[in-house]
Parts: sequence; structure tokens; C-alpha cells
Amino acid sequence: MQNKEKVNAYKKKWQHLLEEITSYEDFHLMMYPSEYELDKRFKELESDIAEDALDVARYYNEETVRLLEQRLERLTKYDFIFGVKLKNSLVNMSMEVKDNILSLFNTATDTVVKMLGWEQSVSTSFFKQYEEVEDNLANIMTSVRGERLSENEMVYINRYHFVRGLNHHTKEESEMRKFDSITNTLIDPTNPSVLNLHSDRDEGFVSFVVIDEFLHNMAESDLFYETQSLPFPVEVQMKVQAESKSITKPALNIKKQQLKEEQLEQQSTGDRSDVSTVTSATLVRHLQDEIKKEEVYLMNWLAVIVVHGDTKKECVRKATIVRRHLKGAGITCRLPVADQLNLFYKMLPGEKLDITDKNWIQKTTQDGLAECLFAINSDIGSKIGFFLGWIDRFMEHTDLENAIYSSRDFVLYHPFLANQYLKGSKTRSPHCLITGDTGNGKSYLAKLIFIYVTFLKIKSLYIDPKKEMRKWIQRVLNDQYIIENFPLYVAHLEKFHYITLDHENENNWGALDPICFLPPMKAKELVQVIFEQVYDFKGKDDVNTAFLRATSNVIERKQRGEQVGSLHIIKEMQGENQEPAVRKAGDYLNEVVSDSILKLCIHDGSNPALSLDERITILEVENLDLPEHSERIENYTISQLKSSAVMFALGKFCELFGMNPDEQTVEFIDEAWIFTTSQQGKKVERQMRRIGRSYNNAEFFISQSTKDALKEEDSGNFGVAFAFDEPNEREEVLKWMNMEVTKENEKMLGSMFQGQCLFKDYYGRTSKISIECLFEEWQGALKTVEKKAVAYAEEKYL
Repeated sequence: MQNKEKVNAYKKKWQHLLEEITSYEDFHLMMYPSEYELDKRFKELESDIAEDALDVARYYNEETVRLLEQRLERLTKYDFIFGVKLKNSLVNMSMEVKDNILSLFNTATDTVVKMLGWEQSVSTSFFKQYEEVEDNLANIMTSVRGERLSENEMVYINRYHFVRGLNHHTKEESEMRKFDSITNTLIDPTNPSVLNLHSDRDEGFVSFVVIDEFLHNMAESDLFYETQSLPFPVEVQMKVQAESKSITKPALNIKKQQLKEEQLEQQSTGDRSDVSTVTSATLVRHLQDEIKKEEVYLMNWLAVIVVHGDTKKECVRKATIVRRHLKGAGITCRLPVADQLNLFYKMLPGEKLDITDKNWIQKTTQDGLAECLFAINSDIGSKIGFFLGWIDRFMEHTDLENAIYSSRDFVLYHPFLANQYLKGSKTRSPHCLITGDTGNGKSYLAKLIFIYVTFLKIKSLYIDPKKEMRKWIQRVLNDQYIIENFPLYVAHLEKFHYITLDHENENNWGALDPICFLPPMKAKELVQVIFEQVYDFKGKDDVNTAFLRATSNVIERKQRGEQVGSLHIIKEMQGENQEPAVRKAGDYLNEVVSDSILKLCIHDGSNPALSLDERITILEVENLDLPEHSERIENYTISQLKSSAVMFALGKFCELFGMNPDEQTVEFIDEAWIFTTSQQGKKVERQMRRIGRSYNNAEFFISQSTKDALKEEDSGNFGVAFAFDEPNEREEVLKWMNMEVTKENEKMLGSMFQGQCLFKDYYGRTSKISIECLFEEWQGALKTVEKKAVAYAEEKYL
């Protein structure tokens, strides 16, 4: 909704559609809260769960359902139905004379049968005559991504009106075929302002809140979208009928004459014309000009908002909230006392407005209807996945908790669906970017997703250069309360396998040596990248040539089966037969590597290279000295350059880790921005990303900047993105997330709390969401900083 140009283009599309199908005359627009059946979706998700994690995943999925139902009661998502009445006249236009006579005879027969009170079964030939008309209509509706209902869905939509707000199973209700079964509900209208519904398994109350007055200017009225932000599920039902111009034009002429006489009468008495009279005259003149256009018609429509409740009191309370909410949008609603039953039957599928419907009728042209923003919701994420947080529809909140509790739109996310050729998806890339300023919640979100990923049948690796995950998880494992009350969770955390690369431990030397773990061509490329971090080869052609020759020689020796590593490149450069400049460079490189973190990447091949056989691995690097994100690369210290070289080696290892086509793999790379600060790093990053789709590999890049990613030609390789606020990059963030760069959107970014971000999913949709973990016992493992007593004291006095 923040992309105003796209919203206006969407409304224009609906205006053109309504103009195109006006000849069908009668329409039914329906928005209703369909049962989400989250428990069934989680059951489907179990096919992706690893066997050793099935118990813990099942427990937390059940807990998610329980906690969400405790907070929201009914779990629903809004669905939209657009009903079009197929007229017999539309069929007859294309029929031959003989068929027309036969149709006339059948119509007369039907009339006589009905008068006698008999019933007549409808033959299949009756429906066949509508096939062509219906097919044409279906093709037109594709312009707004409309799809035909299946027979079961059609049955359910009819049945829904009789079980709205009551406990029922969608599948069971969809399989009914008898008319008596579909309408099998007792409707008690004896209580004013409500209807009491009794089905065979539940009872409840409904109230129809009718729209009485709309704004003169319907621009941005957004009725269907506006009602979705109510704190409980509602329906919006709208019956629409196109008015013939033979009725509209004379009525406008009469109205114009009446207004003219009113103005003359007021002027003759010395009074100035009433504002309402002048406004009405202006509107009538505007409508007369519009109606002259061939495609523009006046549309009469009746709209109601339906609320449900277990008691009459609850129903009336919700109706009052609806009235107040829409009044803020300039829309006046009423709660009819005696018309509830009439409105119930009027809103049934197939019913249409007729000459007797005079009350509550609104009159607009097709563009006025389009302004109601039918069929737009704020859905984002996947239909099946893990709970991630809440959609935030509002610009302003007092805090994150307020944003979370004011939303009914929960977000599910499955990290491994992008490359599954989903219908409607805009990407095939499984990679994900998590970006934003320090302290906004990047690491919290990454760890939350990582824990969910560990439930799946996926081999996962978390690169933790800050070496903090083990610390927080260990605290959880030592917490006696969690051990006693959440044994499944504790048992799952104990499956995490940790590898700490500490260069002070000789057993780790050469663990990331390119000569040892990479194929020849890739090994040579990475060796260059690592050595270029600590030695400037520019302008030293002799040294560079000798270095490349030594690299090739060592790789050849490795292929012949010798025990060699990158350290032997330096040894060759130090050889007696080398030129003084080359020997001098070799001596320098030997000193740089000696007793430094580069020992992890440059060694003699006597230790085995890093190998990951565990399903869940957290890889730490001890004594890594990473520069600040804002630091320019030319200002890096020698220690920081060495650490960058180790990160590049880790990046190449991740590429190799994800290249097994027989297994799904995922890597989480914290501080991934280090790859985008130099040309060498960008090469490593590009290669890491390019393997994703073909090898069933996903990578989560956790970075502080989007600028460098935007410069990349293949930046589209990120199928999903989470963008936290970065004050210095708001324009770039908005572009990256497919948002319009406007002051309003930049203000929206600036108003986000810690824990809020923009989320762009694999369908190309973007929304502002609030991240939440529902489980208290997880919080310890997701921490990134320790909150001190003084911070709690500060909040106490807010």
C-alpha cells in the first residue's frame, strides 16, 4: 500500500474491467475470513522435517497453533470472491432463430411449472448454453488474476453464508450437494440488530452493519483493505447492479432541474445557496459529463460489513467498533434493527438488487467501485512454513509490542521453496539477504530462521565469525528450568556440532588451505585472492609471475599425490634459483604468515582440510579481527586484511559445501558484507551464489549494506530479502525492496523499531513486518547482547 503508483494502476485495471463487463449487469463482491487451518498446513510441512527432529518440530508447530489461537481466537486469512450473474439475454444474442424460439418455449414452460408450485429438474443442456459466455468472462477476469471456483469451492461459498462465524470444517461443508444440506441452519431473527444462527454443530450471532453514507470523493476510500485492519475477522459483502442509461439520464435531468429551482428560490429570498445544494449541482454536472462516455455507467450498490460473535453483546460491540473505525475513514455506517434478515437473504450468492431495494443504496460510476480496492490484502511469505512474525499495516506505534499486538496478519516462511517452481513466484533463487544497521535485529532474525532450518531435512552450516552463538546456546543448556521443562528443545540444541578454527592450535593449521580442499582451477584463483590481501603485486611483474608459476607447480605436485599446501608456494619463492626480488617477497610472505591467523589458509598439507559430515554445524573462527563496516579498505590494518583473507577462504569452502547435488544444503554467513568491500571478495561472493539453484543450495547473507549488492549485475540472485533500517542507505533499501522512493516511505523506514524490517518474498511482494519468536525458551539462544539492570530501569520510567 506504500507504493501509491502501483495502487493507482491496480485501481485503473479494475475500473477498465468493470467497464468491460458492465453488460453482465449484476455483480457480487465478497471478502470473507476463510479458516486458515494452520494445523493442517503444519501437518503438510512434516514431509520436509528431518526424522531426528520430528518430535521437537511437531511440538513447536502445535505450540504455534495453540499460542496464535489463544491470541487471535480464530485463525483466518481473507479470501475474495467476485460473482457475475450470467444473463439469459447474453446467451440468446448468439443463438440461431430456432434455438431462440425453443428457449422462449422453455421459459414459458418454466413459468407455468413454478406457478403450479411444482419443481422441475434442470437438464445439462441448460448449462451448456452458458459455456461460451462463461468462457469469455473467465478470459476477461484473467486481467485481474481471477480464477474460476471449483465445484467444491462453489458449494462451500453457498454453505458459508449459513455457517459464518460458527465452528465448521471447510472440506466437509464443501462436499455437500443437496440443497437442504447447504441451507441446514436455523436462523432466529427475534433479537433486534442480530441474527442467531443454529447449525448442527454450533451456534452464534451475526450482525449486518450497512454502509449508509460514503464520501463524495471516493478516492482512496479503500473499503475492502481498510476493514482488514480491524482487530477481529469481518466480511464485506457488496451487491452491485449497473443502471441503464435510459434511467440514469432522465433522472439526472430531473435532479438538475430540482437543484436549479432550489438555488433560484434561495436567491429570490436573499439567501445564498446552501453548500450541500452547490455540491450536489456540481456532482450532477460532473456525472452528466461522465455518462456521455460510452463505457461509463452508473452503478447502484449495497454494501454491508458482517461481524460474528458468540453472544449478542459481543456482536453489537464489534458492530460498534466497525462503525467507529470506518467513521475515521469518512464512511458512515448503521446497525439496522429490523432489516437483519432481509440483508441476510439479499447477500446470498445469486441474489441481485431489484426495484424494491431503495434503502442504503450507493450510486457511483465504475471508477468509484474500483476505489474500494477489492481483492487486495497484505499477505506475504509462504502458505506453508514456520511462524516468523506479523505484518504491520500502520505507520506509527508506541513500541514493537504494540505493533505486534495490533496485527492479525501472521507471517509464515519456508526457506526452501523459491527454487521449487512455485506458481506465481517471481524468482528461482533460494538465496536470502538479511541487511540493516547494527543493533536492529539482523542476527536475531538469522538465528530464528536457522533454528527453524535445523528442523528440516537439510544439511546446515552457520559461519559465526563473532563467535557468539555457542556462548548463548550454552547458557540455555545450563539453565535448570529449561532443562526440566523443555527436554525436546534441549535435546535438539545438543545436536548442534561446533567447529572452532583457532590458529593457535596446530591441528587447525591448513584447515582452509585452497590447495588441500579445492579443485586445481579454483584453488589457484583463491590462492591469488588470499595472497593479494597481504601483498601488493601491482607493478611487480617479476614477483607476480614467479608467484603464479610457483602456485601452478605446487598444484601439479598435489595432483601427483604429494603432500603439499599453500606454504610450499612461499618455499618455492624463497628458493636459491629465484631472483632477489622474488626471494625477498617470499621471505616477507613467510613472516606475514608465521604465527598469524593465515596459518588456517596457508600450511604444508600435513593436516586434513576442513570436512563437515554433521547435519547441523556452527563454524567459529577464533581471533578474527574484522574491520568496521564503514572502514575503507585502504585503511585496513594488516591484521584485518589477514582476517578478510580467512573469510574469503570460508566463502569458497561454503561454495564447495553446497555443491553436493544429492543433498539440500544451506549456509548462514554472518558479517557477509566483508565479501563486498573488495574486488577479490566480490568474485568469491558471486561464485557462492551462482551454485544455488542447480545444487539445491541456499545461502543467507547477513550484511550491513545493500549498496554493494545493488551494484552487482547478478543482484537478482537473492530471491528473498529482509531489510532492516539503515539511515544512510534508505533510498537504496527502498529500491532493493521494490518500493517507491518517496519521503513517505523513507519516513516509514525511519519509524521502524528494533525487530521490524521490510520483507520481500519469492512472489515479489514487499511488506513491513514485526519479527517475533513465540517461545520464551528460545530467547536465550537468540540473544545478541545482555540487557543490563540499568536498561530495565530506563524502561520503568518511560
